[in-house]
Amino acid sequence: MNMKSSSDPLVSVIIPTYGGGDYLERAIQSVLNQTYKNLEVIVVDDNGKGTENQLKTEEVIKRFENRVRYIVHKENRNGSAARNTGASFAKGVFFAFLDDDDEYYHDNIETLTSALLELDDSYAFCYGGCIDYLGDKQVAEFHPQDNPNPIYNTFMHRLPIGTNGFVIRASVYNKVHGFDESFKRHQDWEFLGKVIAQYRIKAIDVLSYKRHILERNKPKEPDVLKPIRLHYLKEMAPFISKLPKQQQKDIYVENRLSITILYLKQKRFKEFIKDYIDTKPGLRGVRFMSNRVWQYIIKYIFN
Repeated sequence: MNMKSSSDPLVSVIIPTYGGGDYLERAIQSVLNQTYKNLEVIVVDDNGKGTENQLKTEEVIKRFENRVRYIVHKENRNGSAARNTGASFAKGVFFAFLDDDDEYYHDNIETLTSALLELDDSYAFCYGGCIDYLGDKQVAEFHPQDNPNPIYNTFMHRLPIGTNGFVIRASVYNKVHGFDESFKRHQDWEFLGKVIAQYRIKAIDVLSYKRHILERNKPKEPDVLKPIRLHYLKEMAPFISKLPKQQQKDIYVENRLSITILYLKQKRFKEFIKDYIDTKPGLRGVRFMSNRVWQYIIKYIFN
């Protein structure tokens, strides 16, 4: 379970898993292959005890003997709950997270942990970038840079920070009470929003992980996403309200109209117009929507 070396502080790597663990072995192996050796690996199975997918996942875990701690939820609870369960069992000074379908680069934990150890406690975490893969094809690459306005840009979703991409102090995780389990989607947005609103963060220009784009990762219908996004805005309101008024308006418009445009993409024109009017976007919203509409029209015409 622990891979210890010298006096390096313990890092707990928490892997929530759901769906049968088709890619779980790859994810675990990428942790075991880290150049940083003082690690504990915690896998939290959120399929529900005794289900077909839980039993399949258990078979994957058996291949790793005593190198992985395996925790099973009695019932399916969601990814936020799985991460919090892992954290409740973790003994590390630092936490890292990895989705079961993604994988770390071999020096990720060493690079980010070493950087974080050089910083004072005002810094919550260090984070790196990633490469997106669709099958075996590389489709995007993200390199992080320190941002002059991280709180605003976090709520505008302009910072390329993924849940897999950071090493965070366990003390910070506990102080913000981990992930909000009421979130069925956007758990990473919620968690990052409240952390970045209260602490400093540090970008490290390295590639931390490979993100594999799968069917289950794709966005859902706007009717499903809309209440989730509104819930996000409600829960983040205490932090957003501390920003200048115009930035607050920008954040509201960006988040609301990102859902509105999905109605247009589905050719649900009446819902698109109604949702747009309900948002009361103002001039900035008009410019935002004009750009998105033209992008959609051009794509629609030429495809």
